[in-house]
Amino acid sequence: MTARGKSPVRLFSSLKKAEKTLERTRSRAERDYRPLYKDGRANALERAEAVAIEKLAEEWDEAQVEKDQVKVEAGFWDKVKKVARELPYLDDLLAAYFAMRDPKTPMYVRGTLVFALTYFLWVFDIIPDFLGVIGYADDGTVLTTILVHIGSAITEDHRRAAREALGAR
Repeated sequence: MTARGKSPVRLFSSLKKAEKTLERTRSRAERDYRPLYKDGRANALERAEAVAIEKLAEEWDEAQVEKDQVKVEAGFWDKVKKVARELPYLDDLLAAYFAMRDPKTPMYVRGTLVFALTYFLWVFDIIPDFLGVIGYADDGTVLTTILVHIGSAITEDHRRAAREALGAR
């Protein structure tokens, strides 16, 4: 069981595949981007996971979540269109977006999803997005960490909306 007694969400086609993908990405990030991080701070994905876990524990102010959600909605689709081919977690990203917009989604879930999606929109985060495919590894780590903890709040309706947005049924 995970936080708040929720079972993990299906990531990629399986949790095992998600873990393998993240491990490959983590290894590549450590190898290729170690020179970017001073004082032994090369493991950026561990820092991204720690940030996500910290956000899971936060209390969320409904007014602030709604304000931040407007910011996410303003930039989300443009960024998705630019980077969709580079994201192995695109289905989960879109399902998270639709869950964030669903008024039936609990506030603590909406708050953490708003954070994860805002993190995705930031160009300069732990691993800057302009570094190419590897630049989205920390974004995927934040999203995956949050989804593992609150994933059961992402319903089949949210996943269906994500598939429809991708043009797949």
